[in-house]
Amino acid sequence: MSRAMSRGREAAGVLGLAGLGAVLLLATEPATGLVVVAAFGAASLVGPRSRTVFAGAILLLGLAVLALATSRSDLVLGTGGALVAVAGGAGLMLVRRWPPPRSGRRDVGPAQAREPTARDTWEALDRGEDPTA
Repeated sequence: MSRAMSRGREAAGVLGLAGLGAVLLLATEPATGLVVVAAFGAASLVGPRSRTVFAGAILLLGLAVLALATSRSDLVLGTGGALVAVAGGAGLMLVRRWPPPRSGRRDVGPAQAREPTARDTWEALDRGEDPTA
């Protein structure tokens, strides 16, 4: 298995753990669950330094939810908070190893990036293609 593939699986595992915690939070505290979903969504789109900030904030949010659940004696909320805290901590430790975000546009290879030359135009005409179309 390649290194990039295992890094992608690490990121997917942490995001899956956070997603499970977010679902539990959405059931009990919808606003907090939405914050977790938005934060991990944003963390997957930004660079490594910003991901570290998001992961730390999610860790703190998970710990705060866990403390709230302890005071309320709410098992579902506590489980969701614990999962979010674990995902935030794992994200904090592994975020530098995750693959970089995609740019959103296709990577253009060297053959596609060059401008057509006069020879390309003549070859297109020889093939019966209209190079002006």
